[in-house]
Amino acid sequence: MHALGRHEQAGGRGPAGERGGRAGARDHGSVRGAVGRLDTRQRTEFRSSITRLGVSPLRDVAFGLTVGTAIPRSVSLHRLPPAIIELVPQYEGYDFILVRDDIVIIDPDTYEIVDVIPA
Repeated sequence: MHALGRHEQAGGRGPAGERGGRAGARDHGSVRGAVGRLDTRQRTEFRSSITRLGVSPLRDVAFGLTVGTAIPRSVSLHRLPPAIIELVPQYEGYDFILVRDDIVIIDPDTYEIVDVIPA
């Protein structure tokens, strides 16, 4: 019997987490643009928290930076630090990648982009 992982939910996705299976998916609407509600100091703190992690940005990607785009599962995701979750609680349970200077918030279940924070 398979135990559900940290981000998995019982319900409609197939074993590969196909994009078409929406049952059990999160409400990404509350996540999109969440950083835009932060003030200037908080945005600086947000970006600094990510920068301090020392994650290497991806330079050449074969996918668009658009909410809803599924990225390849070969891309390594990074956990958002607790400081980010304190600033933007809507990001709890999501991971991120850096693409050039943009911070891209990813649903680790579906590998879909749920928010893009431009540089």
